Amino acid sequence: MNKINLELDHKTIFLEKIVHGLIFLYIMTIPFQTLGFRFMGLVIGLPELLFLLLTPLAIIHLIISGQKLWIDKLDLFAFAWLIVNIISGWQRGFDSIIVAELIKRAYLVLLYMILKWIISLEMIARIVKVIIFSSLMAALTGIIGYLLGYLGIDTILSITRPFPYGMKIVVQAKGFTPTPNMLASIIMIGVLFHLQTLNMNQITTKSKDYFILSILLLGFILTFSKTVICLLIGIILVLYYNYKLILSNTWRLMAKTTTITLFIVYIFGTHFIFSERHQNVDFLKGDYIAGPTLIETANYSIFPSQYWSLKEISIEAINKSFPWGLGPGKFNDFAHEFKKNDAYSNHAPYPDPHSTYFETLSENGLLGLITLLGIIYYLVKYSRKILNNQSANQYSFACLPSIFIVIGIEAVSTDVMNFRHYWIVLILLVSTFQNLKSTSSKSLNL
Repeated sequence: MNKINLELDHKTIFLEKIVHGLIFLYIMTIPFQTLGFRFMGLVIGLPELLFLLLTPLAIIHLIISGQKLWIDKLDLFAFAWLIVNIISGWQRGFDSIIVAELIKRAYLVLLYMILKWIISLEMIARIVKVIIFSSLMAALTGIIGYLLGYLGIDTILSITRPFPYGMKIVVQAKGFTPTPNMLASIIMIGVLFHLQTLNMNQITTKSKDYFILSILLLGFILTFSKTVICLLIGIILVLYYNYKLILSNTWRLMAKTTTITLFIVYIFGTHFIFSERHQNVDFLKGDYIAGPTLIETANYSIFPSQYWSLKEISIEAINKSFPWGLGPGKFNDFAHEFKKNDAYSNHAPYPDPHSTYFETLSENGLLGLITLLGIIYYLVKYSRKILNNQSANQYSFACLPSIFIVIGIEAVSTDVMNFRHYWIVLILLVSTFQNLKSTSSKSLNL
């Protein structure tokens, strides 16, 4: 009997190593999203191919190990988010667009649940290292793409287009991701985790650690992304929470004031385009400018950006589809119909609300808003638990609350619910919270 149990233990350990390895590999392939193919309206990339292999093995591992599959209230809201999408889709009819969107969202929820059950507190530190490495690979592909684009060599690693400030044309790094903003988002998470690691290891920090941070920052800068404001806010928050106990009241006030100021700059900077009064802005129409002048002074003009235009379309969509919403993925059709006779057309062939909050209301209606508010409530609750745990401050996951504040800000002008890497970070937050609940502070050992 003991021999049988020993053989089972060996098999369980071997399978566990394979599953963990696939999880690490999944995270490392997230920056390579465009390396794939389309199938029935779905983009199947390297992460999805790995997920197809990971899922059955992870389920077998959970069954063999006899691990308790705990479900908390945030999990229920994650399930509710999927159910609300299904209800909204049912109200509008399950056409091919809605079905494709439901498959994407079911995939993210399944990824969330499986990884959450597998990840332990001890594994979180290793995953953070993998996230940093993944972000580093993303930064390197972006840097290579920028250099090639700067030399006039056209590749999928960058795009060349007009830019509203400082120069007419700019090369934007995007690596193997769909957009520069996506690449910036992936690198940003790596920067914040690496900054937390540097703060933890001040005595043992080596020159290579600063070199890695330099590569991450360079790759981020070369995206020329609006997300730069979010990164600055994230850096301030990570440093603030690491040194809060030793900061004077003046420095605390300065950190809070700067964060609020940057948030306001982010809102105005994404929704409006500022230019000199007599500057020729025709080359900015479409990609950036989405309407006639809003405000004009003696020296400057202010135009609505595409983000402002998409908010207007979202409000119209909410008014016409409340309380059930347009249905998952149906904003695109509505936006094209709404703007078909407009002098300023949409800058993207397949527009979406570019806002998590407006997307939820316009596509999923009132139930979607309730679900999103529930998710936000528990994110705040879990983040406060981590921040209030003094023993947790010295670990890599201590910056998770700061990261989610930044994600919440970015969500104003980005649909973050579809970002794979943000779901990975959500899994880390939930796993950390649950483990801190069941583990005494003295027994934390990563």
